[in-house]
Amino acid sequence: MPLVKTPTKSTAAPRLLIVDDEPGVVDLVREVASGQLECQTWCAATLAEARRIIQEQRVELLVADIQLPDGNGLTLLPALRRAHPDAQAVIITGKPTVDGAVTAMRQGVVDLLAKPFTADDLSDRLQEALQKQSRHRRRRHRVRTLRKAVKRLNEARKMVTRKVDLLCNDLIGAYSDLSRQFQTVRLQEGYKALLGNTTDLEQLLCHTMDWLMRQVGYSNVGVWLAADDNEFTLGAYMKYTIAGDPELTQALERNLVRMAVRKGFVRIKGPEIRELLTPPEVKILGEQDVIAVNCTYLGDTLGVIVLFRDAKTPFGDDDVAAVKTVSPLFASMLTRAVKSADGGPAEEPETGPDDRGEGDSKLKPRERKEKIDPADWWKRGEAPPF
Repeated sequence: MPLVKTPTKSTAAPRLLIVDDEPGVVDLVREVASGQLECQTWCAATLAEARRIIQEQRVELLVADIQLPDGNGLTLLPALRRAHPDAQAVIITGKPTVDGAVTAMRQGVVDLLAKPFTADDLSDRLQEALQKQSRHRRRRHRVRTLRKAVKRLNEARKMVTRKVDLLCNDLIGAYSDLSRQFQTVRLQEGYKALLGNTTDLEQLLCHTMDWLMRQVGYSNVGVWLAADDNEFTLGAYMKYTIAGDPELTQALERNLVRMAVRKGFVRIKGPEIRELLTPPEVKILGEQDVIAVNCTYLGDTLGVIVLFRDAKTPFGDDDVAAVKTVSPLFASMLTRAVKSADGGPAEEPETGPDDRGEGDSKLKPRERKEKIDPADWWKRGEAPPF
C-alpha cells in the first residue's frame, strides 16, 4: 500500500499513523481521523514502512493491526516510545483474546479494538486515546518546566551561596584588618602613655622593657644601641632565665643584631637556631625561641631589640605584632632622647605657689617633682609588678 498523507487545515493538528494491510480498514480509520477528529494521517502497510515514518515524522497516535505481512504490530511500540514518549497506541485485532489483551496493555497499548467495528466506535476510541495523549503531553511538559525551574533555582542558590561566601570572607577579612589596626593603635597608645615625655635614656630603656614584658610575658630582653661607627653597644639587658654575660651579648652583637639590621625582623626557633646562629649563640640559645627587630627612624638604624625565652613557651602572633609595633616608636623616642642629651638638660617646669612647701619656698624644682614611677621597678632592682 502506498504511503498517503491527508492534509488538514491546521499544521498543529494531531498526527495519526495507520498501519494495516487491509485497504478497507485503512480508509475507514483515515476517514474518521481526518473528518471527525481533524487529524493528519499517515498510512503504512508494513512494519518497515511504519518504522521509517516513526523516525521521520511526529506521531501522536498509532493505530496498528496485530497481524501484518512482516510481523506483529505490537513490535512497533518500543520504537514509538523512544521516538515519541507522549504517543499513544490503539491496536486492531481480528481475534481478540484475554491473554492478547493483557499482553497488549502491558506493552503500553491504550486500547484494543476488535474487528469488525463501526465508525462511531472507532471515533470514540480514537478521541479517548488522543485526550490521553494530550494529558500525558501536558504532564510531561509540566515536569520538564518544573525541572528547568528547579535547575534554575539550584543555579541561583549556588550563585547566591557563592556571593554570600565571598561577602562573608570579605567581611571577615575586613574585620580582621580592622581588628589588627585597632590592636596596633592600642599598642602604640599604650606605649606612648607609658613613656609620656620621657627624654632620659636610662628611663626610656627601662620603660620600653617594662612595656615589652607586659605585652609578651616574661622573657630575656636585650637592647642594643647603634653607634656612629656602625657598631652597637648594649644599652640594657633584662634577665629572665639567662644572664646577659659578655659571652652571650657580644656573640649576639656580632651576628643576630646585625642580621636583624639586614632583614628588619628575625624570628628563629627549632632547627633554624643551629642554621642561622653562630656556635657561641647556639651554645646558650639552642633551646630558645628568639625574636630580633631593627628599630629605625627615617631609614636609619638606631637600635635593635632582642627577646628570647624557652621554646616550650614560644612567642605568639600577638607577641610578634607587639614587638613590631613598638620598634619604630622606640626609635622615635631614642631620637628625642639623643636631641635632649645634645642640647643639655631638659627644661625645668616653672615653680608656682602650689609647688612651694611651708618654710621651703626655694626648694629646687627637680627635688620637688621627684616621685616614684611604677615603670622604674627594673631600675630600682625590684620584682616585676605584673
